[in-house]
Amino acid sequence: MIMVLVGGYVGLLWVLVKVGVFPKWYGWMKVSPVAVWVIAFMSIFLPLNWNAPMGGSMVTVGSVGIKPAVAGPVTEVVAKSRTPISEGEVLFEIDKTPYTAALQQAQAQLALAQDQLARKEELLSRNTVAVAEVEALRANVAVAEAAVTLAEVDLSNTTVRAPFDGMVPAMTLLSGNRVSPNVPVLAFLDVNNPVINLVLSQNQIRNVKTGQKAEAVFKAFPGQTFQGTVSGLFLSSPDAEYDLDGATPEVPTITDTSYVVVLELDTQGQALPPGSSGQGLVLTDQGTKFQFINQLTLRMTTWMNFF
Repeated sequence: MIMVLVGGYVGLLWVLVKVGVFPKWYGWMKVSPVAVWVIAFMSIFLPLNWNAPMGGSMVTVGSVGIKPAVAGPVTEVVAKSRTPISEGEVLFEIDKTPYTAALQQAQAQLALAQDQLARKEELLSRNTVAVAEVEALRANVAVAEAAVTLAEVDLSNTTVRAPFDGMVPAMTLLSGNRVSPNVPVLAFLDVNNPVINLVLSQNQIRNVKTGQKAEAVFKAFPGQTFQGTVSGLFLSSPDAEYDLDGATPEVPTITDTSYVVVLELDTQGQALPPGSSGQGLVLTDQGTKFQFINQLTLRMTTWMNFF
């Protein structure tokens, strides 16, 4: 944009010389574009960097790893890649045979323990056995009941279901694959709750606050500018972390650390596909006179997205 301004200034001088306002090109006219560039940069465009900061924006979604709770070979894969899946729908099935057998065994042991307890309680009513024997059998029944409950849970866990409404981006699991407990086998995306992130450098965030107006454009939606506000600001980075071992932390090489600003946009009823990228800006409370320049730049960007 600054080059457009300087180019316009040079064009104006050229017109003034052509129409005779200036009879020739004077020395100051050749140097003045540089002065205009410096003055415009220092007074307008440099402050715009933190008064209306611009940066790359992207639509992201939360992802969780699907971890089965039991081990075994996969007998059936129900879910398909890139297909909407509702909460509770079956993703895949694990071989139920050993868990069905374990449940039957636990149920048989519970039945035996209950039968033993019933007989001892009858003898206790006749005062022919000690109370301690009956209490021990009652404890055995409680243990057997717990074993049945655990076996039922393991059997139910052989059917792996969607934790929420979402989508599997790529189904890499096949029937016959053996899965292990607490080892992720699939990625599951929370596509219904996208997050729009605007990435700014550390020298751009000085005036950014939640609640300020924001705008964004995306390559996938040429010609459209989405309005919104700043809903979150993550002022942290990996460079801010160090081990709590008592040692003095090393000072890293000074770099232009990036920070994430979360935007809440009015998408005008349109679903922003995860991974959509573009440009965004924040309209801070400072230097409002010249913020229209970056707004104009953003709109030029969205129209260039047609190409």
